[in-house]
Amino acid sequence: MNVFKKMWPGLLVLPLLSLACLTSTGAPTALPAGRPANFIVQTITPTSNPATLAARATPVEAEPVVVAPLGSAPTHTPDPNASPTPLPLPTSTPTLAVSPTLALAAEATRQVVTATKVAPAPPPTKAAELDPPRAGGDWDFEADYVPWGNPFGEPCPGAMVAGGWTAFVEDGPYGSSCLNENLYRPNVQGGLKSQEITFDFIAANSGVLRTIPVQPGHRYTISAYAKHDHSLSPVQMFLGVDLTGNTDWTAETVNWFPWDSDGEDSWNLTEKTVTASGESLTIFIRGFHPLAEQGGKTVIDSVSITDEGPE
Repeated sequence: MNVFKKMWPGLLVLPLLSLACLTSTGAPTALPAGRPANFIVQTITPTSNPATLAARATPVEAEPVVVAPLGSAPTHTPDPNASPTPLPLPTSTPTLAVSPTLALAAEATRQVVTATKVAPAPPPTKAAELDPPRAGGDWDFEADYVPWGNPFGEPCPGAMVAGGWTAFVEDGPYGSSCLNENLYRPNVQGGLKSQEITFDFIAANSGVLRTIPVQPGHRYTISAYAKHDHSLSPVQMFLGVDLTGNTDWTAETVNWFPWDSDGEDSWNLTEKTVTASGESLTIFIRGFHPLAEQGGKTVIDSVSITDEGPE
């Protein structure tokens, strides 16, 4: 009886616990033996141990990685009895797409290469050989003078023409001119001599000419000096060129060019460039005295011819 009394409280608790387990939706909680059914669970916040915190703050050294030697790596051993699997062959040839920019660049390169092959470099042009300058000496009327006789019978004592030149005169209403060697220094433009033509009281044309070999297509610059004394009828000077090489001063093939300047009692220069059409040309230097007035004596000097080369 005493024993039953002692076990009664426990027997009463067990049904209550079973009822609680059946009605609770959560997981059942086991109660410790000898504890009442209704008790208060106290929650205790653990206090961190300083030694534990220090241990957590200290980094743990990682274990070294052991690298296995190559000899220990597994190797593949092919099966000698296995049949090789053939690789699949492509059924179509892939085509790479070319962008329009690359296509245009390739076409331009092809055209440049083609043009370079088709159009070879032209051969070097040979420099034209020029005639040597014609100046000084007999071009400066410094050569020996030769006697000259007037073709119209005019009395011209001591008449002479410079070597290399030919005189021509016109028979005017009052006669024709005479030609002489001039040694008077004020009437010499260069050197020691000049060619003199008289026009005193003569109204006519007179002068000198000379034919030279030239290269067809070459340009030739002709220059000459002339000086004539004062006259009531001033002398008019002309430079003539016949590209055919004709020596007739009256021929229609002569091209006449007025002198560049016509001052009296002074040296006047004239210059003209012509293009040779044949293998020779003739140069004329002519003076014209319009009226048979006193004065008008004329001297010619320092003629030069320069080959300027082809056009």
